[in-house]
Amino acid sequence: MHDLNFSQQVESVVATCNKRLYLLAQLKKQGLGISALDSVFKAIVLNKILYALPVYFEHMTEGHRHMLQRVLHRASSRGFISFYYDLDTLADTARYHPFHHSCRQAHCLNHLYTVKPRPPGAMRLRTRGHKFELPTIKYEFNKQNFIVRSLFNYV
Repeated sequence: MHDLNFSQQVESVVATCNKRLYLLAQLKKQGLGISALDSVFKAIVLNKILYALPVYFEHMTEGHRHMLQRVLHRASSRGFISFYYDLDTLADTARYHPFHHSCRQAHCLNHLYTVKPRPPGAMRLRTRGHKFELPTIKYEFNKQNFIVRSLFNYV
């Protein structure tokens, strides 16, 4: 498990996105407006980047992050999008949404969280981003677990 890397995944995503940026260039040549180009970009490029980003973002090298950011920069500089996207911000948002949704009572992962009861007469401390108990982590490998990572990231 120590040699886990996502090089092929990132390189595949970058190659696919570059092909799709070429398609956007052709659509722009045909006279498609910025709002329509922005919608197509979100549908065919941004969704490709965001798919499984929370899983492999933590394991990417700085070079791979730069490759993905360059795709987003290229889309902005060529005028395909009306808003500049930052990869780190996209990754933070992509990591937060699954956790936020899994906190709902009806979600299938909700049973994995333990609600920390507040004892009567306890002092009022600053609020956390969630009401769940933080687990004790014994092994480094367990820190990469989605549930554990989410609980510690959104304290």
